[in-house]
Formats: sequence, C-alpha cells, structure tokens
Amino acid sequence: MNAENNFAARLIDAGRLAAIARTCGLKADVSYYVNEALKELWRSRSPEEAKKIAERWVLWDAEGRPWPRMPPLENVVQFHRAGTAQVPVVNWPVTPLHAIRAWFEKQDDGVQCEIAGMAALLVFEGADFLDRSSRVWCDCLRRWLSEAGLPAHTIIGRALTFRTCFEYFAESRFTESGWRRSETTALKILEDAKCDPNSEAARLAPIAEKMLDTLPARKGRWMEVRKSWRELASASLTARSLRVWSTLQTK
Repeated sequence: MNAENNFAARLIDAGRLAAIARTCGLKADVSYYVNEALKELWRSRSPEEAKKIAERWVLWDAEGRPWPRMPPLENVVQFHRAGTAQVPVVNWPVTPLHAIRAWFEKQDDGVQCEIAGMAALLVFEGADFLDRSSRVWCDCLRRWLSEAGLPAHTIIGRALTFRTCFEYFAESRFTESGWRRSETTALKILEDAKCDPNSEAARLAPIAEKMLDTLPARKGRWMEVRKSWRELASASLTARSLRVWSTLQTK
C-alpha cells in the first residue's frame, strides 16, 4: 500500500476513532485524527508529495482545522471545480445517485431519519455530526446525493458507498431474525435495569422501552423498504448497471 493509500485509510478511520474517543470521555474529534495523519504524512514524504496528497484528500474549515474531503461537513470550505455550472435540479440528468435520492424521498420520515443516521455513521464519518438533529442528517444526505457537476467515477463511487453502508446497517432490519435480536436486546436491557438502577442499562431503559413499543410498526415499514430497495439495487446499482451508465456518459 503506497503513501497515499495509507493516508486515505487513516482519514477513513478518523470517524471511527473519534467515536471511540467520545465514548471514553475524550474530546478528540475527526479533525484531530486528520491532523495526526497529516503530521505523519509530512514526516514520511517530501513536502511537495505530501502537499499534493493532502490537497486531494483534505479540506480546511474557516478556523484552519483539517477535515476529510469525502464529503465535506457543514463548516468546511466547499471545493468548487473550475468551469462547473450549477444546474437546477429539474434539469439534472438521471444518474445512479438521483435514483437513490428518488427512492429515499419515497420513504416515510422515520425511515428517512434512520437511513440518514446510517450515513452519518459511515459515509460522513464525523463524530461531531452525530450530535446534530436527524433533520440535518437528512439534509446532508440529500445534498450528497444531489451535488451537481460530479464526474462519472465520483458518482459511481458514491453510489457504491451508499449501497454498502445502507446494506451493512439494514441487513438486521430486513430479516425476522434481526428483529428478534433487537427485541431480545431491548428486553435484556430492561431486565438488567431492574437489577441495578444505577447501571448503564438503567440509562438505556427508556430507549429500550420505546424501541419495544414501536418495533411492530417499524418492522412492517422496513419490510416494505426491503422490497423497494432490492428493486432499485437490482435495476440501477449492480456492477453491470453502473458500468453501462458510465459508458453512456462518454458517448
């Protein structure tokens, strides 16, 4: 693995490390881990090479703090490609990302928030981002799926990233066994909370109770989501479908 791949891997891992740090009471955020990766990059490569790699993978906010560039967070200076016109949404051509956006908008509010929350964890990779509201999650996902002027390879990369992230999380919502595990976990939390009112389980008990109350309705909705998602994925998001779409862009 070359220097750039190593650096990119560290940026991808920054969100996970920041989330772990938060659970331990530390204040290290995503920007902190990106900065540590930059320090190592500058120590291991020449200044010219390090600068070129950093420019491809990092953006800086108004305070000069570095963040991953895939995609930028709310407070990060946006990257604009020279000569790229901002095309109104109604005039955009159909792309795999637009197909995902159209499918996303057909889901109810609760499902949209859950899907956007999945993206907040893995796609956006920002520990601070998780402190924001579900509406912010949804808005950020919409922008990420609808950004104008992206080259074909970036569109395909985002489509594959979303599919992998969504299916990773949604697998447990697509099966009966997954819902049984959720129910068992919630019941265990409530049982442990009764044994020790000062435990972590007691803190999670209200969440577990709410999850049990809403479980039947959520299960029904997610079984419908499973059906519509598989229809979309098999029609527009297979490797062959994406290759065909990419080829058509060059003609």
